[in-house]
Amino acid sequence: MTAVPQVDDPGVTAEAPRSLWRDRRALGWAFATGVSSVGDEIWFVALAFTAAQLGNAGLAGLVLACATIPRALLTILGGALTDRFDARRMMIGADIARIVVLAGALTMLAASGVSAGLLMVVGLLFGVADAFYGPASGAFPRQLVRRTELVRLSALRQLLDRLAGVLGAPLGGLVLVAWGLGGAMLLDLISFAVVLVVLIAVRPRWPLARSTGGTVRADIRDGLNYLRLTPKVRDLVITLSGLNVFVSPVVAVGLALHAVGRGWGGVGLGWLTAAMGGGAAIGTLIALKWRPERPLRAAVLLLFGQAASLGLVGNAGYAATLAGMTVVGIVAGLASPMLSGAFQATVDEEYIGRVGSVLTLTDDALTPLTMVGFGLLAQVLGLGTAAALFAGGFAALLLYAISRPHVRDLRIPDERNS
Repeated sequence: MTAVPQVDDPGVTAEAPRSLWRDRRALGWAFATGVSSVGDEIWFVALAFTAAQLGNAGLAGLVLACATIPRALLTILGGALTDRFDARRMMIGADIARIVVLAGALTMLAASGVSAGLLMVVGLLFGVADAFYGPASGAFPRQLVRRTELVRLSALRQLLDRLAGVLGAPLGGLVLVAWGLGGAMLLDLISFAVVLVVLIAVRPRWPLARSTGGTVRADIRDGLNYLRLTPKVRDLVITLSGLNVFVSPVVAVGLALHAVGRGWGGVGLGWLTAAMGGGAAIGTLIALKWRPERPLRAAVLLLFGQAASLGLVGNAGYAATLAGMTVVGIVAGLASPMLSGAFQATVDEEYIGRVGSVLTLTDDALTPLTMVGFGLLAQVLGLGTAAALFAGGFAALLLYAISRPHVRDLRIPDERNS
């Protein structure tokens, strides 16, 4: 397959400020996605609460799972189409689809009231839209900012997402009490409309090389072969996948078990979770300023501190666990933008969508399995042993990553197309 750069938009220009803070296009897009994240949080809280009121826990779980199933099934297709067509136009199309879905849901809600079927249909259609929006959103920064600004843009987007989580969840509860499910739908619709307006106004600065396979199936196969045969990309994907595989079960399941076992209660667990969230915000703020020459090496070395902190779960008292969760958060806030920015700068242009979709699919598929596996290990071997094993597995993965020269020594070039 031969990839050739194609200018898909007559508005493409090749000028970009050296600093992200002077880049109105990038800042506008980042803040618009932050607004959308607030809307998503409001909708998720309203959806979860409404689903729980409709029936038993199984029904609530089914409603919430409806959004993940089509995303898992279609995300590879979304990645292939992103590499074949224009990322910005795909985001615009997916955004319009979500607005139409919510407008239709509001009409049905007014006519027939709340039902499990309505919530499941909305969830399924949202999952389809996410499968196409996600890969396109991951590829778009490469067309918008210089490579040296990718880490900083990633840090800004993650900071805004964290703030959206802090603000959106309680706001969702207030909206649900004041205006019900319809109010949450309307606010989410407005947030998508904000993103749509910004996407129409924000034009990419550079074209991306496009896949030129004969069929979409051939593009998918070519993308998988590229991932398999490109060591620097393969090892980077393995490292990124390990973050959720080893970290998420310990902090999501293990921390709750630790709080219950030690009698710390919901308040104690809340402070542990808050320590991670606050630490992540601090780390992300630092990442907005700190620009290491070798971002992957810096990120991997920092993550060793996170691995050590995970081993405290089930094995330490409250003060030590609180300190460890603060470290987990700070390191996550620092390392995640470096890894994400390096990923966007390293993957060849014509493969960004497909490789990004593989990473998303890996997270969606492996994280639930490791959650279950961690719970079983904790039941059989004890929580402390299970956490230590996961921390050790994470450290082993990091040792592998730091031993790879193309991970350890990677630098992000200053030139746009170097």
